[in-house]
Parts: sequence; C-alpha cells; structure tokens
Amino acid sequence: MMQGEGELIAREMRIDAEEIALRRRFLSLSDEDAELLRRLHQALPADGHGFTDAFYGMLRTYAPLAGLLRDDATVTRLKTAHERYFRELTAGRYDATYVARRLEVGLTHARIGLEPKWYIGAFRAYLSAMLQTVWDRFDGRREDVLPTLDALLKIALFDLGLTLDTYFHADKGRIALRDRAIESSVNGIFIADARQDDYPLIYVNPAFERALGARTGGVVGQPCICRNHVDDGYAEIRRAIASGSEGTTVLDLRREDGERRWVELFLAPVRNEADAITHYVGVLNDVTRRKDAEERLNHLASHDPLTGLPNRMLFHDRLRHAIARRNRGGLAVLFLDLDRFKLVNDGYGHDVGDALLREVAARLSSCLRAEDTVARLGGDEFVVLIEDLPGTEFAAAIAGKIAARLAEPVVISGRTLPVSSSVGIALHPRDGVDPQTLLKNADTAMYRAKEVGRGGFCFYAGEMNAQAHRRLDLENDLRRALAEGRLEVHYQPQVSPVDGHMCGVEALVRWRHPRDGMIGPDEFIPIAEETGLIVPLGEHVLRTACRQVAEWDRRGLTIPKLAVNLSARQFRQPDLADRVCRILDETGVSSSRLELEITESTVMRDADDSVATLRCLRARGICVAIDDFGTGYSSLSQLKRVPIDTLKIDRSFIEGIPGSAEDVAIVGAIVAMARSLGLKLVAEGVEQPAQRDFLRALGCGEAQGWLFGRPLPADAFERDHLDGAAAGPVGGEGVASCA
Repeated sequence: MMQGEGELIAREMRIDAEEIALRRRFLSLSDEDAELLRRLHQALPADGHGFTDAFYGMLRTYAPLAGLLRDDATVTRLKTAHERYFRELTAGRYDATYVARRLEVGLTHARIGLEPKWYIGAFRAYLSAMLQTVWDRFDGRREDVLPTLDALLKIALFDLGLTLDTYFHADKGRIALRDRAIESSVNGIFIADARQDDYPLIYVNPAFERALGARTGGVVGQPCICRNHVDDGYAEIRRAIASGSEGTTVLDLRREDGERRWVELFLAPVRNEADAITHYVGVLNDVTRRKDAEERLNHLASHDPLTGLPNRMLFHDRLRHAIARRNRGGLAVLFLDLDRFKLVNDGYGHDVGDALLREVAARLSSCLRAEDTVARLGGDEFVVLIEDLPGTEFAAAIAGKIAARLAEPVVISGRTLPVSSSVGIALHPRDGVDPQTLLKNADTAMYRAKEVGRGGFCFYAGEMNAQAHRRLDLENDLRRALAEGRLEVHYQPQVSPVDGHMCGVEALVRWRHPRDGMIGPDEFIPIAEETGLIVPLGEHVLRTACRQVAEWDRRGLTIPKLAVNLSARQFRQPDLADRVCRILDETGVSSSRLELEITESTVMRDADDSVATLRCLRARGICVAIDDFGTGYSSLSQLKRVPIDTLKIDRSFIEGIPGSAEDVAIVGAIVAMARSLGLKLVAEGVEQPAQRDFLRALGCGEAQGWLFGRPLPADAFERDHLDGAAAGPVGGEGVASCA
C-alpha cells in the first residue's frame, strides 16, 4: 500500500474533518463514548480479544473461503492482523488519521474481491465476543455495561459506513474508467433498446458518430443500423437478431457527407436476469483503409505494376470467359513483342526501357475498342484479346494499326527511339479452343512474323507447330550435345592472297546431330544465343581449339594465329579477359597467337563499355578483330576510338567483286580506311580466283573462303593443310604454304 494512500482516498471521497464530525454526530459518537472505549481498551488483554479462533473456524465452513484458508501460517497471519484491526477500534482516537487507515483497509478488501458480507460477518463475530467481555469487565453492572456496548456499537457502525463507502467508491471508479474507455475508444460503440420497435439507439460514443459522419447527439433516439432493411450486408445481422445470437458483417455505408466508408459491425445481445434480450450492444470498426488496401492488392495481383495493364492471370481469366460466352462473331488473340527491345535496355538503361513500355501500353490501348483487352505478359511481351470479331480482315486491320502506331518514333528523355513490333494472330476456334493453345499459336505466329520481316504481322498456320516443335527439340538436343561434348570444332585456313601463305585458322563450331546429320550454325546458333547456351558453347569452342593448336605445336605443326568468334553475351561478361586467359594458361597457348572476332554491331552497341573491354583484352596480349565489318553502320569517328587489330570484310561485299561497281567501291574504301588506321584486313567468303586477284591488287593482307579451303574437322584439316604443307600450296593453284 502506498504511503498516504488513505489520505488520497479520503480526499477523493471528500471525507474531511467536517464530514467526519458530521458522521460522528449522526451516530451520536461523542467524546464521552470515546472515553468509554478507551477505558475498555485498557482493560482488554494485550494478546487480543480471543474471538478470532472461533471466527476463523466458522469461515472455514464456507466453501468460497475454505480454499483460501488451508494454510495454517496464512490463517495465523490473518488472525494477528484481525486482532490488531479490532484493537484499534477501541483506541479512542477517531480523527482523520484513523479514518485514513480504515479507508486503506476497506479499499484493499475491495481490490481483492472480498465481498461486504464477509466484512460484516467479521464485525458481527467481534461484537458477539465483546458482549461477554464487557459484561465480565463491569461485573454485569447495567450503568456501565449498556453505555459501553452502545459506544462499541456506534464505532462499529462508523467503521462499517467507511467500509461500504470504499466499496461504492471502487465501483464508481471502475464505472467511470469503463465510461472513459468507451468514450475514448477508436471503435464506434452503441447500445440499442431491443424492447422498442426499430431498436432505437440509447447510447453512442464519439467514434460511432465520427464513423457515420453524424453531428454530436444527432443519432440518439434514431433506429439502430442493425434494423436496416437494405439487403447489402445486413442479412447476417438479421439472422443473428432472429436467433438471439451474436452476429458480424462488413457494411458499405454512405456517411451523411456522402463519403463512402467500409465498416465492420459486431452485434451482441444483452440479457436480463430472466434471460430475455433487453438490449443490443454493437461495435463499429472503420475498415476503409483495410478494404482500400485489399482492393489495391487485388489490383496489383491482377495488373502489371509498370503499365497498369491486366497481367497474365487476368488475361487468361478474361480469355477463358470470352471463349465460354462466345455467341456471335469470333475472337482473336494477338501476341506481340518489341523488336530489338533489349538494345534499348542495354544501351540506355532500364529507366528508359520502362518509360518505353509505358508508352507502348498507352499506344496499344489507343488502337483498340473499349470492349477489347490488352495485357502485358512480362518483359516486352503484350497480348490483345478482340471479341465479337466480325471477320478475319478486322483482326488484320487491328494488327496493322498496332504495327503502324508502334512504328512511330518515341522520344524519351530527349532521345528519339526507333520502335517496331512483330504481331502474331491466332483465331478461335480455327487455331485453338482453349486459352493455352490460342496463346501458344499466336506466339508461334509472332516468331514467324519476325522471320519474314520485323514490324509486320502474321496469321497462325498449322505448319508452324511443326517448326516450333523442331525448335524445342533442337534446344533440348543442343543442351545435351553441349553437356556431352558432342559439338565439333572445324578449322578454316586464312591465307595471304598474294602468295598463298597460311596466316592462321578460324575455329568454327559444327553440330553433327545423331538423327538429322550436320545442322548448320545458322539454325542452332540463334537458339544458343536466345537461351544463353552461347556462353558455355563459346568457351567450349575456345578451349577445344586451343587444345588442338597446342597438340599441333607439340607435333611441330605450327599455326601462326587462331581466330575464334565471341558472341555478344560472351563479350558483355565482366570477367571475359580472365576467362580467356585461364583457358590459354590451361592449354599453354600464347595470348599473342589468339585473335578474338567480335561483330561490328556488338562493339558499337555500347561503345564506351566496349572500348574498356577491348583494352583489357589487348592488355593481355590478345588480338581483336571486327567481324562482318560494313554491316554495322559504324562511322570512322567511332571506329578510330575502338582498340582493334583487324577488320574482316563481310562476305556480302566480296560476292559482287569485281563485277559490281558498288561493291568494288565499298571494298576499296574499307581497304583504304584500314590502311590509314594501321589495321590488318581479312576478306571473308572468297570463292572465285577473280575475287582473290582483285583483293591481291588492292593490297588486302588476308583472305578466307572456299577457294582456299572449307571448314574441316581437325584430322581432315591436318591432312589437307598441314601434313607436307611446305611442299604444296594452300588452295588449288600450287601456291606454297608458309606452315
């Protein structure tokens, strides 16, 4: 018990000196009575009145208290406290200090739940015991016994009054706390009178009024919302009222100011002693934020966060329902992606790429009717659902409109980006009767559109499935062939067109399929690039070729230079130089004998990064060649920045020489440019002596092509170009080899 708590309680209960005097006067508890009690106190034994043994014996016969009094030590302690309490009753000082101590005891009893009846029982036992004590003390003299007993009765009633007041005070405190808690609750709380029609509200807290947007005091007396006859949300509440049970629901309410709010209502009946329902208490919880969050989550679950378009899941659902309800016209699925979108992401960053996708989404939506659906499946892939299709030509018109709209340049962050799209079209039911088949076939048609020329559209045709299956089979077989080391490396000589000396070899990958025979690189290299297999495939070619060169070195068959192609994916690896050097170290081939060939478009895609990578390679002593030069539209100002050693003239320019004036001019310009920049030249695709002679006259240093030798496996290459090579020419005209 806190020190001074009795005084605090006395102030809260307003029991001051004036109130104490008033209570004493009302009980006729006079100073003479106090003196009689002091005389009695002095005559009482110091070790107690002796009534507590019988009293606690009686308490143990009551079941509610017997369980609390099993411990003798506890009973002894309680007896001592009890004796002390009742000894103070006759001490004769009944001032504010006495009252404060009594209030503390009473409040303690109230806190521990000791009911007033047990408190009154203790006083009854005490007074009964004191009757005999007083009688014996005054030898039965009436003039002494009666005044003393009367004084004892007065002080006992004075104490009982204080005790009951502490119980009332505690109850009032609990009620006041409960009322304050209800008034302060963030949940709306109301009480409705179930004994009247429409269950009028007899109490509402401020949160209830805030939830409904009602003015203060404006809803008391109004019908309870639980009696609302609107169907939305109230059916469960009406069932609960009909069965006299609890009920809960979520209501879509309009506040008095017109604002929409979502409110969770919990309703419970209040019963009287006869078990009849007299009231209902309800709790309102404003769940508008939660409902809004749920709606946002539902939207995010079914829509693409970048463009706001429906996502794959929602599109599948709409397509499934469109197929189920189709009763007039047809429907079409258009599958499209952006041509060369990866170049935008790689060249300008994902922020620009994201902005481009948002613009594409807006343009697609502008090309469609309100009843059509456009969705983003992921990446740069979009799909369109056209319902109530009047005819095939309508789908073609929409596809053409989309292709034309997307072909318009897009300006983002001051950059003008060229955009185009390839569109595949699948029709229901001709090309499929379920969502999966329609999407797959539209995707297949889109790839065909890319093959025949980007920026257009293509309808699905049945034979495309066979091509798609072959592509998947080739991908699986390619993975297996790479894992099992069944890809071959062939070698093609690079020679001097002046004297036929072998200047080096180019390593080229070939795939001898166990069922389909030799598969050309034009068929499987695009698959490898798309799936990422090109990286391990490229390393396999480099390692195999270096091992072969090392083997030829061991046998005295020296190859001056080994040329190996690098894919764009390999070139973008941050640790490219380390990977290449590890292979050179493993095989013992000098870095100065390796020339890595990279396409012009790969180098020019991101010139700054390319320059850094090329410098790193050349710092390791590795030579670099630009392959297919002339097809990447690089300028002289770009080219002079790039640290390279060799230019390889693309075969498309060699085919027309010396008969085509245009090709002659282009090749002549390339040769002159390479000479001015101090670069070596290799001409690809030389198949005719006239081509060789023209290149020789221009001063082109190296050439390769079928005129000098086709790509061959290592053993065949060794037999045709290395064994006894010092005695014969490379190619078919008796030119001596330098090997």
